[in-house]
Amino acid sequence: MSDSQKKVMLYFPIGLAILSSIFLYLDGINPNEIGLFSIFAAISIRLLATEYEIRWGNEIQILLIFFTISHNILYSFFTDFSFILILTMFLGIIIFASIRISGDLFSISSLLGILLGTQSMKLSLINNGWSLPIPSETLDILYLNWIKFLSAPVLGAIIFISIRILVSSIPETTDESE
Repeated sequence: MSDSQKKVMLYFPIGLAILSSIFLYLDGINPNEIGLFSIFAAISIRLLATEYEIRWGNEIQILLIFFTISHNILYSFFTDFSFILILTMFLGIIIFASIRISGDLFSISSLLGILLGTQSMKLSLINNGWSLPIPSETLDILYLNWIKFLSAPVLGAIIFISIRILVSSIPETTDESE
């Protein structure tokens, strides 16, 4: 493959993501297609990381993948299953299998993805929710309670891991007066 062909293959998913978001934005974004944007973005970051050094590339990919999976699972539970939802979850799992990261950064980025995915359900469940201007219609209280009850433990885990990282980063001091 020549260098120009590699660059075309490198920037193709990025262009596809940008064009699809522009065309879908005109009619409002369908909640079934929200996962496609984040999967395209994860693939684009993956391909750009082969050419350039992206500092938080793996963490951003994990955040986008867990956002997609949690949003699609919850949206399919609250509404109905569709082929696009299952396809984007499958693509997210395939991309996730190729990422090698562990530890606290993995935990925080995956939990942030889950939190953003559950919070995005507010916009997905409102009629015309993913179109601008954001509607001020109220959502059914049962949906809001489900979103709160699913988000609270995830937010608690994020706070706990962040505090643990902060405490473990404090250097130990020795008392020299003894």
